Amino acid sequence: MKATIRFHYEWPRFVLFGTLVTHLLGGSAGREGTAIQMGGSLAETLGRTLRVNAKDRKMLLICGISGGFGSIFGTPIAGAVFGLEVLTIGLISYEALIPAFIASMVGNLVTTSFWGVQHIHFHVNAVPDFSLGVATKVVLASIIFGLISLVFSELTHFLKKMYAKIFKSPMLKSACGSLLIIGLVYAVGTREYLGLSVPLIQSSFDGEITMLAFLWKLIFTSLTLGAGFQGGEVTPLFGIGATLGHTLAGVLGLHAPFLASLGFIAVFCGATSTPIACFIMGIELFGAEGAEYLFIASIVSYLASGHTGIYTSQKIAISKVQSVQVPEGATLMTVKELKTRASERQKDNGS
Repeated sequence: MKATIRFHYEWPRFVLFGTLVTHLLGGSAGREGTAIQMGGSLAETLGRTLRVNAKDRKMLLICGISGGFGSIFGTPIAGAVFGLEVLTIGLISYEALIPAFIASMVGNLVTTSFWGVQHIHFHVNAVPDFSLGVATKVVLASIIFGLISLVFSELTHFLKKMYAKIFKSPMLKSACGSLLIIGLVYAVGTREYLGLSVPLIQSSFDGEITMLAFLWKLIFTSLTLGAGFQGGEVTPLFGIGATLGHTLAGVLGLHAPFLASLGFIAVFCGATSTPIACFIMGIELFGAEGAEYLFIASIVSYLASGHTGIYTSQKIAISKVQSVQVPEGATLMTVKELKTRASERQKDNGS
């Protein structure tokens, strides 16, 4: 028992240190994953230390996740719902609603009032009136947002496996990954895809960006995380979504900041399967004027991304589509493994 508790106390420190190193050395990763993981880990440690039962430990875990999310983005309501929604796809446990909301609010107040952190705000400026024509374009864009989130998740998981297969030493794996990223920086000729890429997100709302900015940010982030560097996926997903929305706005004839705001939440939604939390986050960040479009973008991306995501331990309570049968108690990882086995059996039968 003592060894287990010591492990839980030490793990957040390694996560924090690893994230700091990743950012100091220019890795393309976020910071929010660390906050969420540390919050969840500390809550789990507290639960084990106090010897609470499994049900209450789960509630503490939800509170830890909510507190981390709400504090890092300044979105306390979305933080509360995210903690409830992220553990199991298709199922929200409302018994933890009040504790999760309190944790998220307190986390946000500590960050803003005690530490004096100022959260970044993005301005949409103009939201089109609701119409069938604009809604149709939003649906089309949201399908692309969901598919891009699928590509990001699958590419990141693939690179992690490939790096681990090629390099047995974690140090050698990270060193080679660093060289690859440095070489890519010189090949592209810019450093704007490193780190959080907040200026890139800002340019999606009030400036100009290159057409393939979303693709470069996706590649840089997947390579960074695939090489074993510690960091979050959420802010990079915001950047991928915002830049993709800016690019699609020119194709679909929509206001660029408007579609960037939808991409901002929708790509993240597709990668985490948390449509309600993302919808609320959109309102907290961009206002309720375009609520209908925010909701459309969230649910369409959620469906388009399929049973994949950045959190492979997510359980699936209800399948996203009735045509896809998911075993009871399955996670995203087990669904992926079942698909791989089925594909292998088809190849064997074909040969």
